[in-house]
Amino acid sequence: MDISFSEVTVRLILAMLLGAVLGGEREVTEHNAGLRTNALVALGTALFTLISGYAFIGFTSYPHVQFDPTRIASYIVAGIGFLGAGTIFSRQGSGRVRGLTSAATIWIVAAVGMACGAGFYIPACIATVMALFVLVGLRYIEAYMFNKRTSSQKALEIQLSSGAGEQVIGKIYSILTKFSIEVERISMQKEDSAQEEAESTLKLHCRIKYEGDLMQAIDEFRKIAGVKAVTMMLHKGVFAEMVEV
Repeated sequence: MDISFSEVTVRLILAMLLGAVLGGEREVTEHNAGLRTNALVALGTALFTLISGYAFIGFTSYPHVQFDPTRIASYIVAGIGFLGAGTIFSRQGSGRVRGLTSAATIWIVAAVGMACGAGFYIPACIATVMALFVLVGLRYIEAYMFNKRTSSQKALEIQLSSGAGEQVIGKIYSILTKFSIEVERISMQKEDSAQEEAESTLKLHCRIKYEGDLMQAIDEFRKIAGVKAVTMMLHKGVFAEMVEV
């Protein structure tokens, strides 16, 4: 059985688009394996499926040549687990594992790509809609049933007095750890680099689940000698609140 160029193109484009839809959800929620990753996974698995099903048909006329259209597809199923495992990592010291949902998304995206490559358009679209419901809809159901909240990002700027050293930064980090606030990025900026005892600003990008935890952490910052002010901003840099210490 032969396959036309237009049919190949449709299958590859559909696989890429459906993978991008699921990857877009990961991108919006700022998780690992975003839009481009999932689009490429779906496109790649669709192409492998097409190769497995149609690329070697011409060799079946040769003696002692056996044609197995499921061979490459079976290796996709086995191999995609290694890519998914790369999105899973553990926060050192917190005992928490992150990236499981992103890994599962890569798994379903691979299946969607294979379905498109095999010409199963309707099952691929249905699976994409169902996966999107799991990623988006069940998040709110899970939050309601298990009293969980989706995490959000906050940017903190902590102004330190002159002479504040690593001990002060260590206390700040300990407080954030105490309230399970994950620090994703940290930087230090001095007001005047020409002066050794100049005031400095500690910039933190944190991920929190409960707003109350962050406010309690800010209250703890008040007790640290060397902290002059704390500025809390939204993730996109929009000024939200300033807390003078």
